[in-house]
Amino acid sequence: MRKSEIHMHSTYSDGEYSPVELVAIAKKNDVSILSLTDHDTFAGIDEFVAAGKAAGITAFPGIEITTRYHDFNVHLLAYFKSPEMLSEELRTRVEAMAETREQRMRQLVDRINEVVPERFRGAILFENVKRAAEGVLARPHLAREMVRLGIVRTTGQAFEKYLVEYNVERENLDIETALRLIRECRGIPVLAHPGERTYSLYNPARGRDYADIPGQLQELKALGMLGLECVYPYHEKIGKVDFYRSLAEKAGLIITGSRDFHGFTTHQTPELLGTTDIDDSFFNGFQQAWG
Repeated sequence: MRKSEIHMHSTYSDGEYSPVELVAIAKKNDVSILSLTDHDTFAGIDEFVAAGKAAGITAFPGIEITTRYHDFNVHLLAYFKSPEMLSEELRTRVEAMAETREQRMRQLVDRINEVVPERFRGAILFENVKRAAEGVLARPHLAREMVRLGIVRTTGQAFEKYLVEYNVERENLDIETALRLIRECRGIPVLAHPGERTYSLYNPARGRDYADIPGQLQELKALGMLGLECVYPYHEKIGKVDFYRSLAEKAGLIITGSRDFHGFTTHQTPELLGTTDIDDSFFNGFQQAWG
């Protein structure tokens, strides 16, 4: 059984390591199937694929897109055979997402500056937050700047006290359009962490329970979704991996799994990359879909 990691983030979004460093970690951990899935950007794909080839690892492009589904947001993973498969339309849409992230960050900085203790108000500067990001802007970059300024002790505290409650929602790509764009590139759309509560199908606080998920999966499959991320740290924690595996099997979806590796931003050490308890059969499904 080959080890894999097909949901991970680099410094081009909100991860700790560069694409080349991620490949090196994978090589050290004997991981042989790898995909980079940065948030709303393909910026690191070329160097990632090149590094994978040099290391003898099967490395293919991916992305994680925040999409609008009905009246809530979900994360959609997408996997492609090679960078050449990415259409100009998809690349253009993704670039627009990055611009939207920047606008949203300006608004979020303004909002947080209003609610931090008085002695820190106005101390957070958009330019400093952006300087810390090599790629698209995300809330972890703002959290790190808040730690640097002494507003909070840890990035986790930044989220707990400020970045969840005072978050600024942005207008995201609707999932039907995202699925169409991905499938037109012969890409493989996979719904990320369906039970993780944030950006997922299951969220009882918002009136979405387990009973709703089978119908939602059938609807998404009809729109073009091909896979479901079943083996996931939070699913393991609450004992729901088999539940999602069963739903995926009944719906005829490819079963995937991952660590959603970020590095220190989610308290993950390099040793965790590639430790997902899943066989490599999903890759056969990917190859069939790629044709």
